[in-house]
Amino acid sequence: MLLPVTLGAGLLGATAAWSAFLGGSVALGSNALFAALVFTTYRADEPGRLAMKLYAAETAKLLLAALAFAAIFIWIRPLNAAALFVAFFVVQVVAPLLAHAVSARD
Repeated sequence: MLLPVTLGAGLLGATAAWSAFLGGSVALGSNALFAALVFTTYRADEPGRLAMKLYAAETAKLLLAALAFAAIFIWIRPLNAAALFVAFFVVQVVAPLLAHAVSARD
């Protein structure tokens, strides 16, 4: 979803495309961190440990996203905030919804 949203924002100009790329990258990177923290050394026979890993990974994901947004707003000029947040939302929400819709058809 990162590529289509970046290319779509590119129709609004280079600043919007760059901002969309950054927003989508924040979503992609924080979700990749979550997956790496949860699913490395995964053992299904330890549900309590898995629950703690889920909470810790979600906390790390939120912290990474918050720090990335703070850094973007501090250091990136010019910035299209609307493109940044729309791209974050699209990468964060639309991709799982599409995956669910495809799996529901099967």
